[in-house]
Amino acid sequence: MRKCLSQLSIAVLGLTCASFARAENFYMFSLAGGVLPRYEGSRDYHPFVSPVIGAEFSNGLFISPESGAGYKKTFSNGLFVSSALSYDFGRTDSNRADLPGSNYLKGMGRIPGSLIVSVQVGAHLFGNSTVSLTLEPAVTHTSHGLTGHFDVTLPVLQTITNDISITGSLHAGTGRYTQTFFGVTEAQSASSGFAPYSPKGGFDSAKVSIAWTYTFSPRWSVRTEGGLTRLLGESANSPIVQSKNNYYGMTALTYRY
Repeated sequence: MRKCLSQLSIAVLGLTCASFARAENFYMFSLAGGVLPRYEGSRDYHPFVSPVIGAEFSNGLFISPESGAGYKKTFSNGLFVSSALSYDFGRTDSNRADLPGSNYLKGMGRIPGSLIVSVQVGAHLFGNSTVSLTLEPAVTHTSHGLTGHFDVTLPVLQTITNDISITGSLHAGTGRYTQTFFGVTEAQSASSGFAPYSPKGGFDSAKVSIAWTYTFSPRWSVRTEGGLTRLLGESANSPIVQSKNNYYGMTALTYRY
């Protein structure tokens, strides 16, 4: 999942995507709600409620709230590759329910949204444990730069009705990305009051999360997820960062058919 998607999208995306059946087509509708930081590095949080839809087809095509629309191929040895097109909502400098941003950023201006292409390579190690590497270049508004993340998911408990897993992620971005989302130009400094800041690219955050899916019928399930993101390096030292630690929590009721 691209880190700088709308905070609302991130919430919905990450928690509604349970393991998809591979042998048949299926469709998903979820209603999700929870609490998220207003932007990466914010000390303020806001609640959200949102519907989500998704689909996956036996030929490998999918529409996913996490990855967008694309194609995934899984090989017999456990390796998998995928490519998808999604959207990064950018950021505002005011409090809004539909986009990440905060009044604290007043004068920083709007970071416009951008189409994102994601390319992922990964492997199933044992059972439902996976490792993956994802690259996500921006194809419009290229100031969003290139980002990537390495993810490891480990199962903790798996029964007929319960699935609990832990995921660890390490995120990095180019200098163009870090300047856009954590930097402060001279013009932004003059209008916002923040000191000018020009961070370099590199690792900018690490995240750990735990997710619990409870399946109470063949079609209905509830998924709850919570996690902590820690900003790293020069991104963490940005003058717009109020807190290096951000938490989130959310629950989704999902119907599959």
